[in-house]
Amino acid sequence: MIIKNNEWPKVNEIRACINNKERIKKTFLGLFHFFLPLLVWVGSLAGIILAPWWAKSIIGLVNGHAIGIMLIIGHDALHGSLFPQRWMNRLAGRISMAPALHPETSWVHTHNGLHHGFTMIKGKDAGFPPLALQEYRAMSLLGKLSYRISRSWYGCGWLYVSEMWFKWEFFPIAARAPKNHKAFLRDRLQLAAFFVAWISLLIGSAFARGENLFLMVAWGFILPQCVSNYFTGFVTLQQHTHPRVAWYSELDAPSPAFVQAQLHGAPHMVFPSILRGVMRGVMEHTVHHTDIAVPLYCLQEAQKTLEQSFGGDIIQEHWTASAFLRSTRICRLYDYNSHQWIDYDGKPLTEALYERCLQKTKAGSSDECVRSVMSGE
Repeated sequence: MIIKNNEWPKVNEIRACINNKERIKKTFLGLFHFFLPLLVWVGSLAGIILAPWWAKSIIGLVNGHAIGIMLIIGHDALHGSLFPQRWMNRLAGRISMAPALHPETSWVHTHNGLHHGFTMIKGKDAGFPPLALQEYRAMSLLGKLSYRISRSWYGCGWLYVSEMWFKWEFFPIAARAPKNHKAFLRDRLQLAAFFVAWISLLIGSAFARGENLFLMVAWGFILPQCVSNYFTGFVTLQQHTHPRVAWYSELDAPSPAFVQAQLHGAPHMVFPSILRGVMRGVMEHTVHHTDIAVPLYCLQEAQKTLEQSFGGDIIQEHWTASAFLRSTRICRLYDYNSHQWIDYDGKPLTEALYERCLQKTKAGSSDECVRSVMSGE
């Protein structure tokens, strides 16, 4: 990065490197991405009802993945970047979020407002901020067990349900709830009615076909929700949690700069090409945080453009299962004083990220900084 007058580049300077053509919203592409997972979800739900017992669990996995993809589509729509027309974005967002039982009002509040407005700042950003050692030690045994599970490779679904959906989306306390209480209540009542209709369809179908009620609900609702929540938690965790990514708190004054929070705080995990397509480019996350106006169908090209100018300040890593497991072993608790990832006993697991990397970037090369952190110099 080029530092001018010992200051970080401004937001407009960073966004200027993205081509305007990568911000163009296209109705046809928006409709394609909106309808494809919706049709898969409807078709697989019908398949669960009509298929023989041995196929229902397989179709349930497909149904759950479709719900997760619809959540990605809804995320883009509620940013206003899927379609050129505002009303199409709002309608597509509401429909796409429904199978995952996400109210539109709380999503816009927590994701668009808090997550993008206060990225990587604990207490404001809902995107899985790690606990400090003192907070962890103050928890009950059950709370500690829940937290440990949520920070593991197998606990991504529990992490999303307990730390995002329950606390921020559907049952938030008053301090976390959207300000428009009437709209929030309306959204939750509509989703409750949708949930009742969904379960009633499954139960009614089981009666009509002479099948086990519990298994029909398990295959047609419980299994898809588990798959969807794991997929969403798996994606969300890796978008801002990494051994080289720093988190911040009220101890940091001034607050992190745009470069620190949006570029360095959103690593680019490069998945295999097939998975990148299936995931709709959602892991090209750095450019999304740089400019939410870029539609999901333009993210890959825009990410390349961004990295040509600011690659030294973006953590780029090819995803592997071993790297993911390593990240869950390291990113457990966080020391907000020294800016280090620490173990459950307080043992430091990384270098001091803020002083060793982000401050050093202002006076020298970010590439040099990354090499020093990785080599332990």
